[in-house]
This record gives sequence, structure tokens and C-alpha cells, in this order.
Amino acid sequence: MDSRASGEQLDPNGLSWSVPCCDSVDGEHEPESVKVLVLGDRIALVLPPGETLVFTPEEAGEFAELLGTAAADTTHA
Repeated sequence: MDSRASGEQLDPNGLSWSVPCCDSVDGEHEPESVKVLVLGDRIALVLPPGETLVFTPEEAGEFAELLGTAAADTTHA
């Protein structure tokens, strides 16, 4: 597994991952996963139940920063 992303690597080239997630704050729902795919110069997130977001490299960088900030905020809460 690649250390850059937490989750199950889906392909041997390291271009897609399955990241566990929960669709509820209270955790009452079944665990699901977000698929992260590298599509050329784009990054796609396939969310449960199948909606897809496609980011440009710049948008992906901004999103990664936001996730890092959110993760840091939750560890300090």
C-alpha cells in the first residue's frame, strides 16, 4: 500500500485506492468506501452511492489541504 493514502490499493500501478468511510456522524450506517482514481492529469473521487467528483491538479491540491486542515482540527478537538 502506498503511504500517501490510507486505504486499499486497487491496482498494481498505484493509480486507484479504496478508502473506508462512514456516511453518518454517529456511525450507525454500514461502512462504505470512497474510490480515488488517477485519470491522466485529473483526480476522481467516486462517492457512495456512486456520485463522482473530478478535480484538476490545482483543485486536488486545494482539496488535499482542506482535508489536512480538517484532520488536524479533529485531532485537536
